[in-house]
Formats: sequence, structure tokens, C-alpha cells
Amino acid sequence: MATYPALLTLLFLLLLAPACSPNQPTAEAPEQQKVLILTDSTAWKSDRIARLRADLTARGDRVLISGEAGETAGELGARLPWLLQPGADVIVYDPGLAGAAGYDSLRSVLGRTGHPASLQLLPTE
Repeated sequence: MATYPALLTLLFLLLLAPACSPNQPTAEAPEQQKVLILTDSTAWKSDRIARLRADLTARGDRVLISGEAGETAGELGARLPWLLQPGADVIVYDPGLAGAAGYDSLRSVLGRTGHPASLQLLPTE
């Protein structure tokens, strides 16, 4: 049977262990962001999406590309709760997906739900 001093030592070590963890983030290490790129991949005329994805991935970010050919603003709005479920930090919107109405719908959903993701337009070439 364990003695009280041994049991107290074990409890002390269990309380101290998280403070000694080597996996603490450092101030210099950038935090990984989850980036959602909304685009119609069938309409890509160049490799700009591939370059953007490669740049973000090289920076250490996780990237998800989503979009369907001919998607309307209403369809995009219906999919947004599902797309935002894993927690996107940055949303990059391609106006070629559902036009300005899609961007407005996206902005409205983010504002209405209080989602903290930043919204950006896909950079032009």
C-alpha cells in the first residue's frame, strides 16, 4: 500500500507536469491559421490559386479550397455553416465563384453569426 508521502509526491508531479511541458508556443513562432479559399476551380485561367495555396502552406497555414461550378450566392450561403464549422481564421473569396452577391452574402453571414474570421478578396494578377 502506498504511503502518504509517496502519494503526495505523485500528486505534486502531476500538477507540475503541464508547467514543464516543452510544447509551449514561443513568441517567435507564428501561429498556424486555417485559411478557406472559396473559388470555382473549373474557371481557373492560371495557376494563381495553386501559387496562393503553396505560399500559405509554406508559411505553415492549413488551406481548404472549396467551390462548385455555377454556385449561386444562395447556395454558398447555405454551405457556409458547414464550411465554417472547423473554424476558419481567414476566408479568401474569389468573385468568380458567385459574384458580388456571394461576397455580400458571406459578409452578412459572418457579421450575423459573429464569426471572427477575416474576409479577403482573392488577389488579382
